[in-house]
Amino acid sequence: MGAVLSRRTVLHVRSVLTAPVVAGLTLLALLAVPGCSDLRVKEDIYTNLEDAKASGAIQAGWVPAALPPGAADLREGHLPDGRHWGVFTFTPGDVEPLRALLGSEITAAPPECDAPGRLEWWPQLLRTPIDLERLKSTGFRLYTERGGARAFAINWGQGRAYYWRT
Repeated sequence: MGAVLSRRTVLHVRSVLTAPVVAGLTLLALLAVPGCSDLRVKEDIYTNLEDAKASGAIQAGWVPAALPPGAADLREGHLPDGRHWGVFTFTPGDVEPLRALLGSEITAAPPECDAPGRLEWWPQLLRTPIDLERLKSTGFRLYTERGGARAFAINWGQGRAYYWRT
């Protein structure tokens, strides 16, 4: 014989099942709020340093003004608060001008780097926490910017450099 449910029982069951669903959706929404900075990140790609200059990216501070003249294949991402991340390639002829931009090599306590997830070109290896030994094993060296607030990760053998300011 089937059970007969009253309207009150049905409403109670519906409210019990709804409360966890609402709580779960609320929790998901709260967890997503810190990730909203990803939505504010702006990205640009430049063929060379002249393109970056013409777009205003150097004047805005998203691309370092002192990059070597042969810097190419530049990508940068930035947030409204001034944090920015970038990558470029350089030639063997650019090594000395690039070294002039750098301060000392970072051999302990690497700076934090919390690049937004939307920057798909940013390597996992350069996301906090940065493992210096692992970084070195891939050919990268980490440097401060001479007289500046950026960090640079440079693979001299591949002619590729990443920079960030957080």
